[in-house]
Amino acid sequence: MSKPLLVFVHGWSVTSTSTYGELPARLRAEAARSGGPGLDVAHVHLGQYVSFRDEVRLEDVARAFDRAIAQVLAGAGAGRRFACVTHSTGGPVVREWLDRFHVQPGTLDACPMSHLVMLAPANFGSALAQLGKGRLGAMKAWFNGVEPGQGVLDWLELASPESNSLNLRWINDYPALKLTARAKPIFPFVLSGDTIDRKLYDHVNAYTGETGGDGVVRLAAANLNARHVVLAQPSQVAGEPLPSARKRLRNLVKVSDARSAPTAFKIVPGASHSGTDLGIMGSVRDDGRPHATVDAILRCLRVADTASYEALRQAFDAENAQHQQTSRRVEVEKIPVLPDRVYIHDPHAMVVFRLLDESGTRVPEMNLLLTAGPNADPNQLPEGFLTDRQGNRRAPGNLCFFLNHAALTGGPAIVDAQGRQRRAERIPRPPYGLRLMPRQEGKWVEHWAAEMLAATEGLLDLVAPNQTTVIDLRLTRIVREGVFRFTSQLAPRSFRKDEPGPAI
Repeated sequence: MSKPLLVFVHGWSVTSTSTYGELPARLRAEAARSGGPGLDVAHVHLGQYVSFRDEVRLEDVARAFDRAIAQVLAGAGAGRRFACVTHSTGGPVVREWLDRFHVQPGTLDACPMSHLVMLAPANFGSALAQLGKGRLGAMKAWFNGVEPGQGVLDWLELASPESNSLNLRWINDYPALKLTARAKPIFPFVLSGDTIDRKLYDHVNAYTGETGGDGVVRLAAANLNARHVVLAQPSQVAGEPLPSARKRLRNLVKVSDARSAPTAFKIVPGASHSGTDLGIMGSVRDDGRPHATVDAILRCLRVADTASYEALRQAFDAENAQHQQTSRRVEVEKIPVLPDRVYIHDPHAMVVFRLLDESGTRVPEMNLLLTAGPNADPNQLPEGFLTDRQGNRRAPGNLCFFLNHAALTGGPAIVDAQGRQRRAERIPRPPYGLRLMPRQEGKWVEHWAAEMLAATEGLLDLVAPNQTTVIDLRLTRIVREGVFRFTSQLAPRSFRKDEPGPAI
């Protein structure tokens, strides 16, 4: 069988193939020296796509990729496949292509891709996307003054309908596809760093220094090991009175729980998103010296069957656990004259909440509170539990919480390499739950107040470090009697100030 070609797909706001740096040449040289990993190293193709025009959406790039890769393979001979290495937004681009052209049409057996190695992919989006293209273009250290196009940014904004759609198919539908157990298997990998390049830190925008990620993409947003949980209120009983939100809560019950197929995920030590010093791709040199990114990619490309994929996935999990041990989480930044700056890199979890009614319509007019302790009190949540919260601007009712998993679970005191305590012991305050409260009552159409009780399974049971959980909160939509009435009065009358009446 012919060896796969090697193709590269870059990230957002790129206008030159110089973005790949020396990585393609280094991989070709390593593969040639080692006699592996079974690639056609004589044919390396560098992708170039437009993401800086507003009219271009991510699905447009996927369509163009399909035409471009077909042309490359046509010139390489019948039956040729390709291995793909992506960076940042390139990961979602190729995943969209795979889904659109092979998964949904049911032509997976004809898919020409053998390996998909994603470097720092924004699979669940990036917190930076909400800043807008003008602000991002002004962050020259990251984007070189290039404003990313709004069409791609819309996809990348956390909890966007487009990213949710692709990721929910990945979670709910892809396990049945058994991507790694077919006649022509496809092996997906995610490699992402958790290091912040302080030289590129933007002092106005704190997201570039947010722990739990690489300065642009969070580990949980890159990782394709994810979960989809649906919590729903019981249906309304005919004639049941509508309670006051201040007097009674309608409990949420779990009705479904799906997990993605286990996917190989590795935290690359010392890697940030971009930059020539620490960037997961930009720091690679063709100098023969060991490099964590090159080593990890080559390990991925050597996978040839289901057994070797599973072995590498488990090896990555073990390496991640060792990397995130308590003793390794302290970063000390030396500042001339001033005291050292200390950063604790805790494992984080991301939760995408989707507030919906029974029909799937978004419900934006609710306040979502997390609770802790036996009394379900929001004031009992542990210090530092919430790193960030964003609501999607185009999809009211889609909320993204970035939770410090270590703060929720608690843990021993953290000391640095010299044995100095840098943080005291953290005490957890379980059980954790959530509460949804209407922003105002007395509307003609409204929703029950809701609560997830943590007596048997709480919020902490639904999330995992370095992973994303999508939680659908399906609320009962309450329509008041006064939305439609008949009157026998033939004389004209205004019903503008009529009372809404009871729930129907």
